[in-house]
Amino acid sequence: MAKDRARPFSRKHRKYWVTVTGGMLAICALNVGVGLCAYEPAREPERIQPVLPEPPKPPAGTIGLGEIPTPVMRAFAVAYPRRIPAPKQLVVGGQTIYELSFTEAGKTTRVSYQPDGTFIRAE
Repeated sequence: MAKDRARPFSRKHRKYWVTVTGGMLAICALNVGVGLCAYEPAREPERIQPVLPEPPKPPAGTIGLGEIPTPVMRAFAVAYPRRIPAPKQLVVGGQTIYELSFTEAGKTTRVSYQPDGTFIRAE
């Protein structure tokens, strides 16, 4: 005999869906009651004040990337593309020299330029 799937509200099935629906409504009412008893209003949010450590002081003679003259940075970028240098400004014999260094594969390379972008030496 085939199952009767097409008639869920027939007399044969009524004894099941009425009790199941009533049980679901009872569970819903119980959940709402517990929720109302256990509810606490939200507290005032507390603002978090982050405490950041002081930034480390750079070594003497070190300058920021923005302080490198444009001709020097352009000459470095052409010679060593995709490298970010650690710049230093040195005064040797009354002449300003910019020493840019970068590390690649554990080897540090130092390149020196004059303020007009003229190459001096690489180590």
